[in-house]
Amino acid sequence: MSKISKRIESESVKQDAKKNKNELPILVVANKVKELSKNFMEIEEKEVESRTGDNDLKIFKETCSDVKRLMTDILQLKVSGKTDEETKKKIMDKRIEASLLFVTLKKLNRIDKLRLKKARDTTHDAKQRVDSFHLQLENLLYEVFHLKKEVDKCLEFKSKDEDIELVPVEEFYHEAPPSISKTELTKSNQHKLTLARLEWEFEQRKRLSEQCRNLEQNREKASNEITQKQKQLESLLPRLNSILESTRPLQEELNLPVERIKFQKELAVLLPDPLYILYSQIKAFIEACDPSLQISIEGGMEDALNFGSKNKTGLDEILEDVDSAESDMEAEYETNKRSVTSNKMKTDWQLTKHPLRIQLTVERVVINFAYLITLNIVVVDCKPLQRENGIDQICIIDNLLSEIFPNDHGDESPSWVNCFQARSMVNGKIYEQGKPYLWAQRLAGLDFNGVVKSTPQTFINTEFVETVVVALKNRINYRFQFVKVLHLLEKGELDLNQDSNAAFPATIYSRLVSWSPSSYEDCLVTSKNLERLLNFLEINPKALMFFKATIERESARLLAIFLVPVDYPNSAPICSLELLWNGKHTRENSEIIRGMEAEVNVSINELPPQHKIDLLIVQLKKLTLHLDLITEIDGQLMKRGGGSWQSQTKPEFSAEKMIPQLIKGHDRKFPTKYDAGSGFFLHQ
Repeated sequence: MSKISKRIESESVKQDAKKNKNELPILVVANKVKELSKNFMEIEEKEVESRTGDNDLKIFKETCSDVKRLMTDILQLKVSGKTDEETKKKIMDKRIEASLLFVTLKKLNRIDKLRLKKARDTTHDAKQRVDSFHLQLENLLYEVFHLKKEVDKCLEFKSKDEDIELVPVEEFYHEAPPSISKTELTKSNQHKLTLARLEWEFEQRKRLSEQCRNLEQNREKASNEITQKQKQLESLLPRLNSILESTRPLQEELNLPVERIKFQKELAVLLPDPLYILYSQIKAFIEACDPSLQISIEGGMEDALNFGSKNKTGLDEILEDVDSAESDMEAEYETNKRSVTSNKMKTDWQLTKHPLRIQLTVERVVINFAYLITLNIVVVDCKPLQRENGIDQICIIDNLLSEIFPNDHGDESPSWVNCFQARSMVNGKIYEQGKPYLWAQRLAGLDFNGVVKSTPQTFINTEFVETVVVALKNRINYRFQFVKVLHLLEKGELDLNQDSNAAFPATIYSRLVSWSPSSYEDCLVTSKNLERLLNFLEINPKALMFFKATIERESARLLAIFLVPVDYPNSAPICSLELLWNGKHTRENSEIIRGMEAEVNVSINELPPQHKIDLLIVQLKKLTLHLDLITEIDGQLMKRGGGSWQSQTKPEFSAEKMIPQLIKGHDRKFPTKYDAGSGFFLHQ
């Protein structure tokens, strides 16, 4: 539509309106105005659909240009100074034309508002559709989770009769009498069939119980016969000794162990009472239950025979010799030297060991039991049987025997009589001899007349020797496996079995870049809150091994201090975390770090016994996954305008993982549960 036609149309409308005002009643005029307004609205809506914003912009610029031109012409006519009627008419015409152009500008403004409203309505409709789809997705995920939970509940249901191993159905019908089997009823009724099988099981067990009583009677008869034959065999001992003496040259030629067994028996006679009790108990257990263990008496027979005469003078005689030797020294050094020499001789005398010791070989470790005569305690030390390539020997024996039983660290003498003497030994010399563990005193029959400071409840068990040996074997086996795990961690490898790997996504970008052993003092310097953490958990640092780990993902760096119990993997390791990523984040100033520590230290799934040793690797792999989640979720929150640790204007890490809901709850927890089936990360 051209400008002239628009003007003509607008003028005609105005003239019609003026005529109608004069001719028609007010009501008719108002109705006609409403109809015209409605028509104008429809026309403008059609124009919005038919034209684009660029076309309106072009019309707007042309109209503004025309208004500017008309204003300039009016100004020139007024400036010219002409006052004739023709000039006034021209000015009036140009004013009218400019006024009509302002009407066009108002129309363009209305069309722009309509176009903006239409765009907003379209956007709102699209948002509603997206929200509807998202709500449907959340409902479906909730239904899937609910169904899985119900399925798991059904699968985990167990009845008490399921624990009873019944005979197969075919065997039941074949062996059970008709009064119990009741074939006509049980064939068609599963419940009655189960009741009948349980009744048959009860009858069989009564029959087997009767057989067991008969066998017990037969065993007692056989035991009496064995006792009689044992007495006959004991009467043969003198003759056998003479035969062994005559066959000694043949034994030496054939390298037979008969002479060694006899030599061990002769040494056993020279053992002090505590070591003899310990030796006899362990040897009896080995012969009866576990021939894989080896026990022997080490030391010289002559030294053991002469030990009593050399040691008979006692402390008083030694101190007298020291005093007489010091009398020849110069006067100015007499007091100081006497004090130093006397204390040294006293300490050495208190730490005197019996020349014989018990050597127990468990798996690949040799455990030595020695007896301190003066302190009247048994001390224990250990060493690897042979050196293995790639295995750290120090890690194998470090605190290996500590906490075999609760609160038994071997740090001081278990008796109140000499615990202060042992505690005052210079430079810890008592620990060079070994450690006086409580279980070793119990094996040696030492209870110090009932005065034992802390006796573990396990010592009450009558089968104590078996308990100790099994505990030692388990500790040593787990320690060798743990050292191999440490060897892998030093290389940065976090390989798990197929079942454990299923709980993690296929790709984890964070990597273990360093793993190294540490000490309690070094960790105290690194982590200021470590001592408070151990006091809160009531854990003795002597029952822990300390390690440091570093996990990195580009600029994000996670430092971890691992506190590994000496009885790992029976007890889970504990870690203390510190994140260095655009600042320092610890459990003191970050809820996210506290959540990571809780997830790794507490929320650890039970591993099967065959993969129990992988618990530490699982914890480290969880930390790498958490670092991935922190960096990626923080980037997505940054895009949405949420708080961010990142200093860049754009996220440093791209979103590689599928996370339906980034944060949840008032504490804004991150999703840490990985659903291997769907690939989503969900909240616990």
